[in-house]
Amino acid sequence: MCRKLTILARDSANRTVAQCEHGTIHLYWTRAALFLCPAELIRLIALIQCWKPEFDEARSEPFLIIRQPDGSLQLWYHEIGVHLSQSDLYDLAALLWHAAARLKLLSPDSSLPPRHPLEPSRPVTCVPLRLEWRN
Repeated sequence: MCRKLTILARDSANRTVAQCEHGTIHLYWTRAALFLCPAELIRLIALIQCWKPEFDEARSEPFLIIRQPDGSLQLWYHEIGVHLSQSDLYDLAALLWHAAARLKLLSPDSSLPPRHPLEPSRPVTCVPLRLEWRN
């Protein structure tokens, strides 16, 4: 049970990244709560940075981003899904980047948050999903 949270980044009362005394990253986004290890935080940042508006889907285990028919996005972490607009994705990227910078998880040359549109800057596999990858 986590008793102490250190706020790493926040852009509203419902959008916060914190770290507990166990080292777990707590990502609160609207009504969703995701609990990540620091390595997963970096993987999520890298996936979001390589996302392009023309993609329908992209994966970097354990994360998956899927474009919906209405143009909105779903970000999946294992079985937990978060509904996002394209601008929400950019907001999430900036929030995660600031949290990672506070934790000193970024390389020294990462002095600026990701630009919009986000561009790949770290190794990640961003490929369209094959049907057999779906559950």
